[in-house]
Amino acid sequence: MAFTFIDSHCHFDFAPFKDNEAPYLQMAKDKGVTTFIVPSVNQSNWNQVSALAHQFDEIYYALGIHPLFITSSYEKELENLVELLDEKNNKCVAIGECGLDFWHPESDKEIQFSVFRQQCLLAKKHQLPLIIHSRKSHDMVLKLLREIRPERGGVIHGFSGSLQQANQFIELDFYIGVGGVISYERAKKIKMVISQLPLDKILLETDAPDMPVFGFQGEKNTPDKVQNIFEYLSLIRKESMQTISETVYKNTTSLFGI
Repeated sequence: MAFTFIDSHCHFDFAPFKDNEAPYLQMAKDKGVTTFIVPSVNQSNWNQVSALAHQFDEIYYALGIHPLFITSSYEKELENLVELLDEKNNKCVAIGECGLDFWHPESDKEIQFSVFRQQCLLAKKHQLPLIIHSRKSHDMVLKLLREIRPERGGVIHGFSGSLQQANQFIELDFYIGVGGVISYERAKKIKMVISQLPLDKILLETDAPDMPVFGFQGEKNTPDKVQNIFEYLSLIRKESMQTISETVYKNTTSLFGI
């Protein structure tokens, strides 16, 4: 039985895909991946992700400032983001990748919080979903989302928190992004969490070229691996593979309006 997928998070403007997109798109299509959401990391690749989406019908993009890619000129970048969003087109389907990353003790939490807050306000203004990167910061992200309440919700990309935190995000109308981490035997905690979430709140993502699936460590991750992640997801869920594929596909089109 053939299944159809969307890679809800892949950095298709990075190597090895950059300037060599066609063969990787074909590899993914051969595995049933029909659509790709490409988030940006900051102003340096906004034009690239936009150009990709206009070159390939199956690619959509998001504009944002990733917490680990905040530069000293972030205030000007936010002004430029405002201008770009004011003239956005229907292939720009989200704001992101944005969020908070407190993994490194020396992180400037205040600047991260400010930049993320501005993007949440932009999501609310433009009625766009958010693609959120949250590492060691779920409680702070939840606090901000409760304050601003962006109506279109979004997705918590590469989620690795607790079941309680996942359900708190879901209560705010967010989806949970499921990637290659569930393919690893050691990832018992996150597999337990994902197994208990409502199926209609799950998205599939590769984060290509990062986060390789088990068995492909040391290689660049590619969007065709959505199929592998789906197979691992099916092993920890009670629903049929058909139900999982159809529901997750519908979740993704619903969130991003595609």
